[in-house]
Amino acid sequence: MTALERSTPPTLPKAPGSLPTQPRRSAGLRPRALLPLFIAISLAAIVSLTLLIGLLVLLMTTIPVTVIVDGEATQVTSRATDVAGVLTERGILINDGDLITPPLVTPLVADLVISIARARTVFLIVDGNTTPLWTPLTNPAEILRASAIPISADDRIVIDGTQARLDDLARWPVPVTALAVRHAVDLTINDGDHTHTLRTTALTIGDALFEAGITLYLSDRVYPDLNAPAAPELNITIERARPINIVADGETIQTRTQGETVGDALADAGVALVGLDYAIPGEDTALLPGMSVRIIRVTEEISSTDAPIPYETLYQADSTLEIDQRRVLQTGANGTRTTRVRVRYENGIEVERVEEETVVTQPPTNHVIAYGTSVVIRTVDTPDGPREYWRKLRMYATSYHPINGDNITATGAVLQQGIIGADPDVLPYHTQIYVPRYGVGSIEDTGAERRDPLWVDLGYTEADWRSWSGYVDVYVLTPVPPAIDYFLTD
Repeated sequence: MTALERSTPPTLPKAPGSLPTQPRRSAGLRPRALLPLFIAISLAAIVSLTLLIGLLVLLMTTIPVTVIVDGEATQVTSRATDVAGVLTERGILINDGDLITPPLVTPLVADLVISIARARTVFLIVDGNTTPLWTPLTNPAEILRASAIPISADDRIVIDGTQARLDDLARWPVPVTALAVRHAVDLTINDGDHTHTLRTTALTIGDALFEAGITLYLSDRVYPDLNAPAAPELNITIERARPINIVADGETIQTRTQGETVGDALADAGVALVGLDYAIPGEDTALLPGMSVRIIRVTEEISSTDAPIPYETLYQADSTLEIDQRRVLQTGANGTRTTRVRVRYENGIEVERVEEETVVTQPPTNHVIAYGTSVVIRTVDTPDGPREYWRKLRMYATSYHPINGDNITATGAVLQQGIIGADPDVLPYHTQIYVPRYGVGSIEDTGAERRDPLWVDLGYTEADWRSWSGYVDVYVLTPVPPAIDYFLTD
């Protein structure tokens, strides 16, 4: 069913008691309702046709060109008439020094290539003078040509810190930031009897001589000064010093000097004599060509050696202690004796040692021992009954009997049991002693010297001899002698 066809709506049943209604018109469109739609469609068609015609006209009046700015190319279309108009359309600003190719007034043609090289700062340093340039040029040869700087193969050329040759300039691969040129100059060198010309690009006279391989010794004199600038047509005079050899610190210095004495030569060579150092020959000796001077380095040091001072042992009688008892009253300690010695070295070798003084830096402390002098009478049981004794000694006991009929002792007594031999310095002759398991005896004999003086040799006859070998307690019986050796047990 189309929009213009009429349709009859269905008849609904009337509700009871309802009133009759007005009849309805048909829902189809009227002719007057289509007029606004027709007008809108017509206007849209006219506008579209106008835009299409304008676009065709615009495309027919723009020109395609390529714009290159610092190596970056862009393809554009322009309605401008010349190069300046294209740049204005694109909003590209032109600075002083920028290079535009082709020129700004060039008429625009299809597929024209417009190149813009921006100007930048390049530092041009000529013979030490720096000039900042605002230029679009990047090649060193073009920059020098544009600045009217003459150069030759003898000149020194440094590009951004790198030394370059003249042939390298035209094909330098990267843009230049700093370009330095040092023009070569001619110097006249008067070296003794020889004169020659030196062509150099060095900044100073010293640098020029060094680059030319001209050796200068410490005492050679150069006029003008080595730090003077190397100027064109400059005359340089070198006054050579006399040759001399200096042997110092294990090395031989071959140098030259303008001085008259050994001391002058050492000063010119910067060799110092410090403290006790000396030279052979001496500093006042007149110099001769080719002379050798030997430096003796002298050092001295003080060394100290310590030696012990043995302490002494002192004995002090003490009546509160029994005989053969000891008590330490003071512990001994060694002292110290310090000797100072001055040692002299020449070139590291000891040549002299002198003892300067000896002092006691720590006195010794004596060892003091108290020894007993109190004699106490005691008794000991013997097979013959109790006996008094005043001293008990621990002694080594041996025994002996007559040999080859020799039975007479040192005191003339007949050897038998009860006759005892001993060191008379320990137990004097006729001293009565008691030895357990032997009995009472008298010191009447002596014998060979023993390692330990505290020994007794118990006498027997051949018939009753019994062997002894071991330590025993020996009781020294009364009476107490008037002279007592208190140090038998030491």
